[in-house]
This record gives sequence, structure tokens and C-alpha cells, in this order.
Amino acid sequence: MDEAGQAQQIDARTYEWAEDAGHNGSRPGVDRENGSAKVLLADDDPVILESLEGLVRQWGYEPVSFRGGRQALECLSAPEGPGLAVLDWMLPDIYGTEICRRLRASPNSRGVYIILLTGRDESADIVEGLGAGADDYLRKPYNPLELRARLDAGSRKMVERALRDSELRFQSAFEHAGVAMALVGPTGKWLQVNSALCNFLGYSSRELLATDFQALTHADDLSPSLTSLQQFHDGTLKIHQTEKRYRHKQGKTVWGLLTVSPVFNAEGKPAYFVAQIQDITEQKRALQALHQREAQLQLVLDSTEEAILGMDLKGNCTFSNRACLKLLGYQTSDLLGKNLHQLLHHTAVDGSPVRAEQCLIQRALSRGECIHTDQEIAWKADGTSFYSEYWSHPIWEDGKPVGCVVALVDITNRKLTEDALRAAHAESELFINSVPSILIGTDATGHITRWNVAAANTFALPAAEVRHKPLHECGIRWALPGMETEITAWLRAEEGNRRVDLPFEKDGARRFLGATVNRVTFADDKSAGLLITGTDITDRRHLEVQLRQAQKLEAIGQLAAGIAHEINTPTQYVGDNTTFIKDSWPAISDLARAAQRLDRESRDGTISPESSELLRRCIEGADLEYLLDEIPKAIQQSLEGVQRVAKIVHAMKEFSHPGSEEKSEIDINRAIETTITVARNEWKYVCEVETHFETGLPFIPCHAGEFNQVILNLLINAAHAIRQVVGDGSGKKGKIEITTRQEQGWAEIAIHDTGAGIPEEIQSRIFEPFFTTKPVGQGTGQGLALAHTIVVRKHGGRIWFESVVGKGTTFFIRLPISPLTAET
Repeated sequence: MDEAGQAQQIDARTYEWAEDAGHNGSRPGVDRENGSAKVLLADDDPVILESLEGLVRQWGYEPVSFRGGRQALECLSAPEGPGLAVLDWMLPDIYGTEICRRLRASPNSRGVYIILLTGRDESADIVEGLGAGADDYLRKPYNPLELRARLDAGSRKMVERALRDSELRFQSAFEHAGVAMALVGPTGKWLQVNSALCNFLGYSSRELLATDFQALTHADDLSPSLTSLQQFHDGTLKIHQTEKRYRHKQGKTVWGLLTVSPVFNAEGKPAYFVAQIQDITEQKRALQALHQREAQLQLVLDSTEEAILGMDLKGNCTFSNRACLKLLGYQTSDLLGKNLHQLLHHTAVDGSPVRAEQCLIQRALSRGECIHTDQEIAWKADGTSFYSEYWSHPIWEDGKPVGCVVALVDITNRKLTEDALRAAHAESELFINSVPSILIGTDATGHITRWNVAAANTFALPAAEVRHKPLHECGIRWALPGMETEITAWLRAEEGNRRVDLPFEKDGARRFLGATVNRVTFADDKSAGLLITGTDITDRRHLEVQLRQAQKLEAIGQLAAGIAHEINTPTQYVGDNTTFIKDSWPAISDLARAAQRLDRESRDGTISPESSELLRRCIEGADLEYLLDEIPKAIQQSLEGVQRVAKIVHAMKEFSHPGSEEKSEIDINRAIETTITVARNEWKYVCEVETHFETGLPFIPCHAGEFNQVILNLLINAAHAIRQVVGDGSGKKGKIEITTRQEQGWAEIAIHDTGAGIPEEIQSRIFEPFFTTKPVGQGTGQGLALAHTIVVRKHGGRIWFESVVGKGTTFFIRLPISPLTAET
């Protein structure tokens, strides 16, 4: 398909998707009032470029399009250039990969998020693109939904980067603030202090962080402080300001004006407190004038990042700090004496007008209550609005409220972030349910917490029916006994993940789930659950069985010439002996007739001389002594030949039997003998085979056909290794010794040869797939890799070897006698 056709196909899919999904062009995280995020698009095909422009504009982005790579590079290099880019791999003047390299190499790079579009499908090309500096890639033709998801992911990453920069600015402002500031834990422990606080108390930051505010509070002020702390936890106190005394490191008492604001967690409980301490020691000692004290308090207000203002009982502004003026865009004269409700709170969240008596601050003030809310719209001097969070704390005089202090924060960005997080959560749910693989999550007790669409389809169980149920009894018809014990073992296991094949029944048929079980730790770092991913591998297992059978038949085919020779030899002497008996039969027949004639005459009472003479001639002509000696031998040899042929045929039948999906208990000594018989022509010319079998060895649970394949591979490899030493065997032959024994719940098989041995430099690669030292055409490199897979993965056993160059090699196989052995 050409690129124009691809663009048409993309447009068709896009409009169909938009119609079906009710797409309204919105995109999470895009500020509609402040403008859409810019996305640079670069493609030399105008049709594709126009299609991309339509897509990203429909998703709420502002496209900036170029058909040349040089123009795109100049735009992205500009200080105010787009933060997102979708580049075609092959542009007429500069490739997309080269644009990535130049941007990443530039010392002034802004960290543009780049997605490469490519029609290439080679892994090397993908690696090249990512290595050049691309953040993501997408193959043509692409799914518009996938492109949108990746653009949104890039947009979110840019937002996260901005949030990190904002946090660094906050840390800098905190540390260099002119007022003593601290973050205090729920119990009073200092969590973070700035230099001003260290100077105020005379301690280093390390010394402060090792203690709490109680240890430095004057004894007479400790009880009120603890009362206020308890009120914060009870929810009866929202913000606290007080004058209190502290114990300086030099032993003197210093006064501080303490302002404490709680920061709440998701449960509405104080997670920590923001404490600001203004040193008022000199003010207290000198009893300075009221205006000096007010100036100091104003300094405190202007040192904080929070917008703070005062209000009297009529709702008029009595004071404001610099942050408040900056936030609202007013001058001091514009606010003092003005009704704050009319300026700030005249409209509710839904746009409806709010009367003065409905204002939360004034209603709380009239009752002398503290109040906190983050659900109001506040208006600025320029007519724009923002979401605000504020705390209102009443001011008392002679036991009566005379006004309040309001701390105001612009939370527009936080609201946008929350909206983006909600949208991201919805997208993650869509993504998880779009994954074709099964995804199942459990809590620490094995109860299901996550169940995607693929799991519902595979097991024919909707998520609503299984959620919060134990995995072992959620409705899946497990065909594995003791599933509850198995899942408990997963939850207790120390290893991070394991691969399992689990049988289950569906629609009356047995199926298999190929799954990877991962233990995941929850956010509290104290408990862990399971994340199970996988797919229905029933069809694949059937193909594997067919493949294994084909491999066995292939091995038999490779041994066919030798087996034919083995059968031909006994067949030949059976035929020769049969011919000998046939050729001897006329003489035996004549002799029998002469004896029969003589017998008749003897019964009549007279034996004629002719009959006696005939019998004598038949005896002489038949060479009776020779026949009596050789015919029994011929018959015995023929019987041995027939038995030899029958043994070979029986061995071939056992070796090539396809077996079953389940393990069965087999006599491994007999299985080894069968394999030796089948492979006899491979070893008989170069070596002798000796077996030392333990007679009391119990039957072992095995896949018989696969076990025979392993022994055959090792036996042929041993014969080939000996051939390297003895040649065609016309001189001295080598030896293969096969030993079986039982040891502590394991059946051990040792196959030793007197071959050339394995060089040390390649011993670590012996079990690698496709690795072989044999000449081309004499080995595929799959024999030992297949043996390792069968022994370790299929049977839960071990396979290893010991080799000495010039002396030979011994391969060891250990198989569990019972499933319990395999688990331990």
C-alpha cells in the first residue's frame, strides 16, 4: 500500500472510531481557555500530513506542520518551540533520526518528546531510532487510537517534568525564606527546617531533625501547644497562630510568633504541618509600639507564598499580604476597605450568583468558626477566575469575633492535574482491557482485585462475578488438584516471578493457561499480592506435541539406515537357514518314504532286500549325520534372528510412541535399553555400551517419549565424540557406560564416554540453542538445548556434565521420583 493509501485508511479508521465512540475532540490535560498544546508534524507526503493535522487538531492539539526536516529542526530548536513532535523517519533533506541526534546533542535542548513514524519493521531500525534519541516509535500504517495514546503519554511526561521543576522552586523558596519555617510531623517531630529556623533556635538542621518541637518549647507553653496539636487531630482546629516561647541552644528564652497550617491526607487527617515562626523576642522585651508589631506581622505575611488577607465582620478587607496582591492583581488601596465577597466570591462553581449571606467565610465568621474549602471560584482584578482553596480563622477580641484571617491558594493547576489523573486512570483501564493477554490481580490474601476483558473471555466469567473472590474458587474449573495450596505457595514465595501451565476446563474440554505469576508489593511496602499474566496455550501445546512427535520421527528417520542394517543381518541368516532346510528337504523326504516302506513291510512280516537297499542308498545320499547336526542349528539361528528383528521393531515402536500430555510412571532402565537398541548402528562400530542399572529403582513419573529423546541425543553425541578419537573403529574401540541409581528421592542417570572431551572455552555454551561444534550438515545445535528444556522445565530435574579434554565426558541427569521432590 502506498503512503496516500495509508493516509486514506487512517482517515477512514479515525472517523469510524470517532462516530462509534462519540468522540468530542477533547483531550485530557489540555487547557481549553489557555490554548491547546502544540505538536510539530513532519512528513514529506502532503496527504499523510493533512491526515495527521486533522487527527491531532481533533484531539485538542495545535498542529505545526512541515514537509522538510530542516524546517522541523529549526522550529524544535527554538526556545518557544513545540514540546511534542511526530516525525517521519525519511524526510527529503534531514531524516527524522538525524533531527533526534541534533536535538539531543544540543546543550540548549528543551527535552522535546519525539515520536518517530516508520514503515520499517526491522528490530535494528527500531533500535537505531531509539538510539538516536526518539522517545517512542510507531509503525505505519498505525492505529489512530495508539497514536493518540502515545501523544497523551508524552504530554503527561512534559507536565510531570514541569511539576518537578515547580517542586525544586518550592524547596529553594523554603530554604531561602526570610522567616523561620518547618514541616512538622503529626507527633511534633521536625521533618524539614530552613536556615532561618536554625538561626532562631541556635541549632544546626541535623540537631533539630533529631528532636521535636516539644523538646524546645518553654515548659509553661508546652501544655497549650499539645492541646492545639490534639485539636488539629480532632478536626476542631484548622489553622493555629500563637505567640510562644522556645528554649535557645544557649539556654536563653526566645519568643516566636508561630503559625501552623495542617496539610491533610486523602482521609482528611493531618499528614504534616507547615510551621512559620517569627522571632518576636525583641518586640516582647522592648514592648515596642503597636505599629512596629504590625509591621513585623506584615513582614511575616509577605514572606509566605500563601495569599493571606484579613476581613472584618462586615466582610471588608482589613489587610493583605504581598502574595495576595500578586495573586489577585490588586494594589493595596484597591483592596483595603472593600467588600471581599463582591470582589472574590460573587459567583459559585456552577456559575450561579452567591448572595453575601451565603458566603461561607461570612457565615463562619458570624459564628466564630474556622473554615476550610477548596470548592470555590475566586475572581481576579482582570476578570479571570481560578479554583481557590482557603482557610478562614476568626480573630477574637474580648471573647467576640471581630474578623478573620483568610489564607488563599490558587489550586487551578492541582485541579487540572486531578482531572488529568482521572483521565489517565480511565485510559489505563481502557488500555488494560484492550490487552489481548489475560491480566489478573490479587491482594495479599489471594482475592481477585483486577480482571480484564481477556480473562473474562478466556474463562467465560465477567469481572463482576469474580472480583473480591478467592482465585482458587472464583468460578474457574481448575483441573489442577490442590489449587488453593498452589496459590498460597505463590503468595509466600520469595522469588519475583514464575512461569506455570495451569489446566482448566471450559465447555467440557480441557484447556491450558500459560501464565507468568509475579509478586507485586503494594504502596505500603508491607504486603504483596499477585499479578498474573498469560494466555490460553491449548492450541500451542497441541502443536508442541506434534512437533515433538515429528522430532522423534525425524530422529528415527536419521537412524533408519542403521536400523535397516540391524534388521537385515538377522533377516539374512534367517533366509539362508531357510534355504538350507529347503534344499535339504528332498533328501529328508526320500529317506522318510524309504523308512515308511520298510515300516510297512516289517508289519507284514517280510522286509524285501530292495527296501533295505533303498533305505541304505537314501541314508548315504542324504548325508544323514550332517543333516542331523546342522538342521537344529539352522532352526535355532532362525529363531534367534526372528527374535532379534522383533526386539528392534518393538524398540522402534516404544521409542516413536507419541505419549500423552500427562506424565506416566515408567521404568527408566527399560526405556534406556530400548533407546540403546534403536541407536545400535550409531555406536556398534566405534564403541561398546555397558549398562549398570540399579535393580530396585522405582518407576519415575516422566513424559516417556521426551525422556527417550533426551537419552537418544546424549547417546548419539557420546558415539560421535568417541568417533573423533577412534575413527571408524577398525582399531581399538571406545566405551559408553550408562549407570542408573537412586539417591535421596532422585533418580540419577550417568552417561560416560571415552571420547575427546569438551574444550573448556565452550563448556558454558553447551546448552545454548543452535550451538554446535559439528560440521555443517551433521548437527543442528538443538539436541542438548532440547534435553535441557525437557529435563529442567518439563520434569523439574537437573542436567549437568563433567568433562576432561582427551579423556571423555560424563552427562548427569537427575529426575524427581515424586512431585514433592521436584518442589523441594
